[in-house]
Amino acid sequence: MKRLILVIVTIVFTSCSLDNKTGIWKDASNLPVESQPGKSIDDNRPNTKYEDIFLKNKTFNETKIASKALNIKISDPVKIANWHEQFAVPTNNISNFSYSGNKILLTKSRKLSKLSSKKESSSRKVVFYKDNLISHDHKGKIFFYSMSIKKKIFEYNFYKKKFKNFNKEINLIINKNILYAADNLGYLYALNLDDQSILWAKNYGIPFRSNLKFINEQILVANQDNVIYSINSKTGEKNWKFATSLTFLKSDFENIFSLDLINENIIFLNTSGELYSINYNTQKINWVLNFKNPSLSGDTELFLSQPPIIQNDNLIISTEKALLSYNTLTASKNWVLSAEPIFKPIITLNYTYVVLKNNLLICIENLKGNVVWSKNIFANIEKKKIKEKFETVVDFKIVNSKINIYSTSGFLLSYNINNGNLISQSRISKNGINSEIVFLENEMLFIDKDNKLLKFN
Repeated sequence: MKRLILVIVTIVFTSCSLDNKTGIWKDASNLPVESQPGKSIDDNRPNTKYEDIFLKNKTFNETKIASKALNIKISDPVKIANWHEQFAVPTNNISNFSYSGNKILLTKSRKLSKLSSKKESSSRKVVFYKDNLISHDHKGKIFFYSMSIKKKIFEYNFYKKKFKNFNKEINLIINKNILYAADNLGYLYALNLDDQSILWAKNYGIPFRSNLKFINEQILVANQDNVIYSINSKTGEKNWKFATSLTFLKSDFENIFSLDLINENIIFLNTSGELYSINYNTQKINWVLNFKNPSLSGDTELFLSQPPIIQNDNLIISTEKALLSYNTLTASKNWVLSAEPIFKPIITLNYTYVVLKNNLLICIENLKGNVVWSKNIFANIEKKKIKEKFETVVDFKIVNSKINIYSTSGFLLSYNINNGNLISQSRISKNGINSEIVFLENEMLFIDKDNKLLKFN
């Protein structure tokens, strides 16, 4: 009888979510769709400028030896204390990470959560708060894993059983001690990380499909219809919204925000191939670029891109067809290169580094867009099994002034920033890599394909 009572109590508690006082949050499915209208940005956009990414030039596919006199200077390695959002910073770009570099495995956690078959081949999104990793599973359960005591210290599930058959995709961002979560069911909620209490929750009716940014007490998020929302971080109500062009073709590419903090602008690239600059104080639209072919009628092709990145006044857009550099304030084009990048580029002081689909690692001059050197990433690898088992690039960073390329199968290849020559090759995880590579306090962390957290010094 006692066992039966225990089972019933367990079912009641696991089918609900928490609130501030009683520990039980009302069923998320009963939250009304947010009807508070908010202000709509006037569609006072300037004339849209179409950018030709279907260049007549041949796609770049050549190796180029660097000049012996080339001595590239980049910013000093940055020691990161917090990783509160995807790509770590508002601009989506860090030129040089600081890391102890020993590549000695310090700890490996137990399996953090179960993965659905759909998630097994995807890259897990993670954030860190103080000494805790925060992520979620496909059921929508957000969990906190303490790296100091090496176990989960808190789990939170916002969803009732009604949603158990839906795979949850949740984007996270932290500001101060508040975790904000937006999901593919249209929910947005705020969770206090210190006392694990829900602060507010809203149902916006349409699935969210973007990374999150935080600026001036507002959360920036976009839904699958390419509508941008500015949300009051304290109440969850809309400050304003703006509808950009909708596409009916779906791909893995999501709407992406980047912040131009120098000019106080939101940079927003949507799934229709439109790039917007909007002032986050005045809500004025500065400029719009369109990367879809204007000669095509209707929604006939997918637009694919890597996240836009910013360094000072330089904005890099990397579509599946081209690399383009713009002035962040005026949208004047600096240069364009016909190429096929497979991962988010890295902008340094005077050069940009990119990995291409044809396995080329290239270094581009920021001022004019000239390729100063290019190298096949497998050129100097003697062991054939590395190339055979390498699979795909899961992350790409500059660490201690060396270019690091990480593969889904767990390999780490390091290259010289001056010429692209291979410096070292190793396999840091036999169980592969299934998350962004994170550097915190000179340590390297990631989640493997078994959903275990690995930490290296």
